[in-house]
Formats: sequence, C-alpha cells, structure tokens
Amino acid sequence: MQELQALIQGKIPPQMINIDKLVVLAEHYPQPTSAEYKLLELAINIVLASYLEKAQKHL
Repeated sequence: MQELQALIQGKIPPQMINIDKLVVLAEHYPQPTSAEYKLLELAINIVLASYLEKAQKHL
C-alpha cells in the first residue's frame, strides 16, 4: 500500500506499478467502503490512464 500512496503522491511513475500486483490487491480488498479499496481504486485509475495515454501516442 505504501507503493500505491507514493504513486498517488506523484513520487513514483505509474510504469513502476506491477499490474498483476494490483489484481491481487483488488481480490484481497473487495469492500468498496474500505480505505484500502479507495486507495487501490485511485491507483488503478492512475495506472490505466497512463497506459491509455501511451497507447494514444502510438495511434
């Protein structure tokens, strides 16, 4: 979770986040009302947006 906090704070780039690890964390924290879920949701959105921007540059 510290890595996700660093991502959200802009201390590490989205490319440093392992997508498989995000999937495991999402399976581990399925409660939408938990703080971990909300942190994970925000981090996933940042990572996905980064990949979408990268893909658009190649189109």
